[in-house]
Amino acid sequence: MRGVTLDDLLTAALTGLPYNQLRLGREAKRYARRITNRAGADFPEDRHEEVCHEAFVALWMRGAGVLASGSAQKAFRKAVIAAVRTVRRDYAAPGERTRLPSRKKPPAPPRVAAEDIGVIPDADALAKATVVEGEHSRIDIDRLPSTSATAALTAIDVRHDLDRILATAPAPVATALRLIHLDDIAFAETAKAVALSRFQLRRRIDAFQAVWAAAA
Repeated sequence: MRGVTLDDLLTAALTGLPYNQLRLGREAKRYARRITNRAGADFPEDRHEEVCHEAFVALWMRGAGVLASGSAQKAFRKAVIAAVRTVRRDYAAPGERTRLPSRKKPPAPPRVAAEDIGVIPDADALAKATVVEGEHSRIDIDRLPSTSATAALTAIDVRHDLDRILATAPAPVATALRLIHLDDIAFAETAKAVALSRFQLRRRIDAFQAVWAAAA
């Protein structure tokens, strides 16, 4: 057979049945203390005791009617939590937060791109990313240089330059260079696509590159 539980003792007390008062007091304090250790960890010893007393008073005032909506222990637990709020409010300084700590998960930290992990910004980058707000300053991570963003901007610049250069090439050469360097098509297949032999295509590409090499 199971032993006498806190729920048994509370139920007996609420319904007028015989029970061990010392044991009820001891078990109730132990149960309440488990809750206040979490919800009122900053409380001094006497406030833990006060919470238990407040919970008892509240439960007794409600009487056996609390059993209609659940167990006596569940009702006592709710009374303890409410008592924590009451005691915290009674002793709180003006403007001090009195609500229990939230169980919600903290917001996820800002994500950092994998390629940026371990990157240490220099003093100039930190200065550009510093935002001054009154007497305080903070680092706005969105203003720090991004490896992926820089690569994307570079790719745009390269593509713009490539388009400008290919616009001056003969049509077969421009088409061939796009197929080779942008679409990763093999040289032999590219030659067939522009209706030239591999040797003819190579000579035309070399001649075009020589013009730009001389200009550089």
